[in-house]
Amino acid sequence: MSPLRSAVTLPAVVVGVVTLVVALLVGLGLPVAVAAGILLTVSFARVTGRRALRVLRRSLKARPALVGEFPRLHNTVGGLCLTHGIQPPELFVIDSPAGNAAAMAGPDGQSIVLTTGAADRLGLVELEALVAHLLVRCTDDHLRGETTAAAMGRLAGVRLVASASVGPDRVMQADLDGAEWTRFPPGMQTALRGLADLGTEVDASVSTSRLWLLQPDGRTDVQTTSHPTVEVRVAALGEC
Repeated sequence: MSPLRSAVTLPAVVVGVVTLVVALLVGLGLPVAVAAGILLTVSFARVTGRRALRVLRRSLKARPALVGEFPRLHNTVGGLCLTHGIQPPELFVIDSPAGNAAAMAGPDGQSIVLTTGAADRLGLVELEALVAHLLVRCTDDHLRGETTAAAMGRLAGVRLVASASVGPDRVMQADLDGAEWTRFPPGMQTALRGLADLGTEVDASVSTSRLWLLQPDGRTDVQTTSHPTVEVRVAALGEC
């Protein structure tokens, strides 16, 4: 189990252990106590995950991306999901002229969030490249833990664990894997530069940085703990 997932699930395990001990103290049999502990552990983890996803979307002021308003986005996501055999995520948009997007996950599935600038301004090839990157992230087992950690970002301990487990290499790997899905690395190169030209700054907490395609504070020419520079990513794609 990754350090990030351990940090996220630890509170659920504590709830389960406490339940087990209390059940034994009040005289319930061991089988009943164990069953109660497991049930509350699973329930606590699922509720926490669901709340994390809702909290993040609400904090970003994300709204559902309606088919009639964003047909290109829905067609692109549907086509890639069908080709690669994955469940389509929920689609959301943030009303912003910036060029950025994020992937997040909870116990019931994944969501991708695009700024309206990214959804409207990118060409079809570039939009497909962006979506491919996000869908690759949606298949990553770490995403659910990262999402919960981002929602709990005010807790310093969770921020430290997230910093240690996710970094620029993972972002570049998603670029490369996404380029394999589309079989056209130049599409992602052009998408990255186009989004950087639009500006990537969004009104998001620093704890959510690792969920975003590009650094959400607008710094695309400086390597951070979560993202390489755009030019480093473009160069890596050029070597495919």
